[in-house]
Amino acid sequence: MKKTLLAAALLAGFATAGVAQAETSVTLYGILDTGYGYQNYKYDHDGADQTAKTSGLRSGTVNGNRFGLKGSEDLGNGLRAIFQLEQGFDLGNGGYTAADKESRQFHRQAFVGLSSDSWGTFTMGRQYSAGVEVGNLISNGWNLGDVDKVFGGVGYGNRIDNSFKYVTPDFAGFKAIALYGSEGDDTITRDEGQATAPANERTSRTSLGLTYANGPISAGASYDRSGQTANDDAITSWNLNAAYDFEVVKLSLAYGQDRNGKLGWGGKANGYISGLNNATSYKDLKSNNYHVGLSAPLAGGKLYAGWNYSTSNLDDADKWGSGADNISTYQINYFYPLSKRTGVYTYASYGKNLGYVKDLKGTEAGIGLNHKF
Repeated sequence: MKKTLLAAALLAGFATAGVAQAETSVTLYGILDTGYGYQNYKYDHDGADQTAKTSGLRSGTVNGNRFGLKGSEDLGNGLRAIFQLEQGFDLGNGGYTAADKESRQFHRQAFVGLSSDSWGTFTMGRQYSAGVEVGNLISNGWNLGDVDKVFGGVGYGNRIDNSFKYVTPDFAGFKAIALYGSEGDDTITRDEGQATAPANERTSRTSLGLTYANGPISAGASYDRSGQTANDDAITSWNLNAAYDFEVVKLSLAYGQDRNGKLGWGGKANGYISGLNNATSYKDLKSNNYHVGLSAPLAGGKLYAGWNYSTSNLDDADKWGSGADNISTYQINYFYPLSKRTGVYTYASYGKNLGYVKDLKGTEAGIGLNHKF
């Protein structure tokens, strides 16, 4: 009798522990991405001739290398507490990447909030703008072929500090996103390479988005605004995109405009060759940006080809004049999954007038391995 009661008590204890574990979960995850890459950037304009060539191990081509923790706790009635902490790193040397500030423990993401199937999700911390989430709906290239080489507001530099973010529940495929962040985003490209507002100046970031995903159709619109100092106008970016999966091929299209600068831009000219005149001066910028992407299943993997293009007013006489021209980038890449978590890839890219700097050209090619855990 005593043995029976003891067994029942143990079973009840295990059942209780199982319920507790089901109510709370914490997941360790990450991405490891590296391979061999070749880069050749050349600037040849008005007698100036500069070249930058690199080759060897490259880290973070398809995805930035990262590890993180995310979790949730069931609070009852469909309400959950959620959090995410994510740090990036350079797989080649085990240290920080150029974008990861040593003063930040979790540079990529750090937030906590509440989520409900009925009421949506509200989070607070360092998190992605609506422009990034909208941009993720389309097929995209890597490195030089990424849309953030011509579009502002969509690149992963748009992680907003001290932000409050709300995402609605899914309504027949529609979701709305609203974000407000105080004291600015440290990735704003401004005049003379100034990355942040001057001391004692307060900036703010507003980001709004609307997405739709249903069957083969996906579409989105975003608007981002960064308040500036009393002497400068706010930087704004708005973008529209749409994609349709024909099964044989998926077509992605995007159009956007930037005003008075680029938000979180990955296309600054001094990111390729340093010391170029006007390479980081984008004050009073007006740009129109375009993207066309095609992806298709091939031999068990996915083949992608994309074109990005941007016009601007930087060739005006009161700006860069003959030193500016329109950006064009092209890429073809192929990703082959070896399993659900591991894949191999190869890519080739070409870009012209990078960062709007006339005759600044770039070529990239590489092969690599991507593993998720």
